[in-house]
Amino acid sequence: MTLKELLRQTHANLVILQEREAKYGGNAPLELLNQITDHHNAVNLIEQALSTELTETWLKELKATLRPLLVASNIENINLDELKLETPLLPFEPETLLIPAGPFLMGSQPGDNIPDEETPQHEINLPAYTIGKYPITHAQYAEFIKREKQHEAPKKVGWFLREPPANKLDHPVVGVSWDDAQAYCRWLSQQSGRTYRLPTEAEWEKAARGPEGHLYPWGNQWEAERCNTGSDETMPIIAYPAGVSPYGCYDMAGNVQEWTSTLWGSDPKVGAFPYPYRADDGREDLAAAQHLHRVYRVYRGGSFRDDPAKLRCSARGCSTPDSKIRWRGFRVVMEDRRNSRNL
Repeated sequence: MTLKELLRQTHANLVILQEREAKYGGNAPLELLNQITDHHNAVNLIEQALSTELTETWLKELKATLRPLLVASNIENINLDELKLETPLLPFEPETLLIPAGPFLMGSQPGDNIPDEETPQHEINLPAYTIGKYPITHAQYAEFIKREKQHEAPKKVGWFLREPPANKLDHPVVGVSWDDAQAYCRWLSQQSGRTYRLPTEAEWEKAARGPEGHLYPWGNQWEAERCNTGSDETMPIIAYPAGVSPYGCYDMAGNVQEWTSTLWGSDPKVGAFPYPYRADDGREDLAAAQHLHRVYRVYRGGSFRDDPAKLRCSARGCSTPDSKIRWRGFRVVMEDRRNSRNL
């Protein structure tokens, strides 16, 4: 278990304790209030530890300090003996951000120019997870292509002799299919010892709009200068810092559409899994599509060529998994191996 995984578990337990407090209507017992305070203090300590370079001695001291704080009944037991110093990221691994556990508003209210597949708006409660701060770049994907000789490089998007376009190394990789993205995640997991996968569309949307359900990553008013839109090509992943999401994710609107793991169905006009979103109804079962004669997967985010209506955080699209176009890429989720799903 790493510090990031410990932080996710502590956040999750804190949410459970806060839900218990709410049921008392302001008359929660002192023991429960103390547990909530202890978990808040534990979160602060872990976040401080994440911002420093720990040694084995400091890690031992941190465990000793945390043990009395992470005590509460009927929630997931956290075994601090499993806490280890995290293996440093490989040079080509993506930077990730923690999205804390808790609810957010998914989808849109019915209205003018709001497609039915986005409605109704509903609250979803997600556990904590870690998602890419940026889409995967040409440079990061090039490491995969360099080491996996049997895998085909992107075509018609500037690659030559399995080398990415030299002037776009920091642009999102494009021309990759859903299957390519899955293969990249499997490879990156094997290389790093960490588990990477595509985000579900619920995870993607929460990271994009925050808990308040913003229309766009930056708020509820359209501001074209905050993202790459109305253009003819991609831009560097750091080109629009004013357009980051509430959690700090870049390019959640514009630049490139992004694949998610979510199954749309076999009819591009009518999704097989309407809202409210449920992760356990088959849409996140990666094997569920095997019986379909035709498969479509959900993508999110809009691209440099899309109009504002398609750049809303709740906007959805679908395409066949083998589709490879110059305005679609992906970002990844890094997860605790104990909670990993089959890729």
